[in-house]
Amino acid sequence: MFGILVAPVNRLVHERQKAKAVHDNNKELIQQFRTMVEALPYATVLVNKSLMIKYVNERAEQMFGLSQSDVNKNLQQVFADSKIMRLFDERLFTPDKAAKEGLKMAQPTAPEHLIKVRLIAVNRYRTLLLAHDISAMEALQKSRKNFMANASHELRTPLTVITGYLEFLQNHSKDVPSVKQAVDQAYGQSQRMSQIIADMLTLSRIEHDSVLAGEDEQIDMPGLLNRLFRDVRHGVDARQHHFSAQIDSTLWLKGNASEITGVCLNLLHNAVLHTPPGTHIELHWFDRSGRACLQVKDNGPGIAAKHLPHVTERFYRVADSARQQQGSTGLGLAIVKHIGLKHSAELHIDSAPDKGSCFTMLFPLNRSLVNR
Repeated sequence: MFGILVAPVNRLVHERQKAKAVHDNNKELIQQFRTMVEALPYATVLVNKSLMIKYVNERAEQMFGLSQSDVNKNLQQVFADSKIMRLFDERLFTPDKAAKEGLKMAQPTAPEHLIKVRLIAVNRYRTLLLAHDISAMEALQKSRKNFMANASHELRTPLTVITGYLEFLQNHSKDVPSVKQAVDQAYGQSQRMSQIIADMLTLSRIEHDSVLAGEDEQIDMPGLLNRLFRDVRHGVDARQHHFSAQIDSTLWLKGNASEITGVCLNLLHNAVLHTPPGTHIELHWFDRSGRACLQVKDNGPGIAAKHLPHVTERFYRVADSARQQQGSTGLGLAIVKHIGLKHSAELHIDSAPDKGSCFTMLFPLNRSLVNR
């Protein structure tokens, strides 16, 4: 009888030993996770798919005013009136945007500090809510923006005087070809500098202003796009380009009409300026899964992969041709990017040498309007 029980008992003992080893290993991994998270400079909250809080580190306690008693509470209950819950609203934040860009907000326990909160999916069942203090970085950026704005204002006055004198010299040097040529070149550069200053001031204003819900307008995008498309197509630089447009006549947008006009003009103007005569340029305005989508495509020379991460930086220019250098301030795509950020839109740039370029601005669900 005892011999019959030996094998099952041994299997049971072996399984229990194996289970204990797994338990000990998991316990060690959990301890390592906690040690690692405590060492990171991030406030960390671990939640499950039901938004139940499973772990809170010390920095999260300090930054959000949480405590260990909040573990196993629902996140909605703890952050009922907080902006943090916006990160879970896919109408405002796609999972990718919630992870990469996150949300800027005042620190709950110290409103004078600014923090960035991000939402990162660990797996199907667990999500990390991470936050860190960005006050120093924001102060540095504000200082830089103020410098740019002040420098632009200070340059505008003397440049206006210089341009005035150059216009005077243009009118009085017609009989001296060598002088007229020099004056015309100087005048052309003064106009380009005026455009750079105007773009710098525009960028500074966009970065400082905030888009408030009460300031949003219902923009007739079909009417706006048809008008801009017609103007660009008949411009001097676009006479040898080929154009086509597909515009959803029922799709409108909530936002700042002046800034959205700037986005459309910059993308269309860039497509003309940075492509050779004979290039085909397409404008598309359509609904993509409930989100308004603006696209400008061309079959021009394209952009090398090494340039793509930098084309939205200030004063970054890819091409070296004299025409492009004269017509471009290097600020157009930086303006597009910042207007997109203000409107919670995503800017995607797809391009490759000899395959053309496609610039896509995808707006969130809450900004898309269907006007039938």
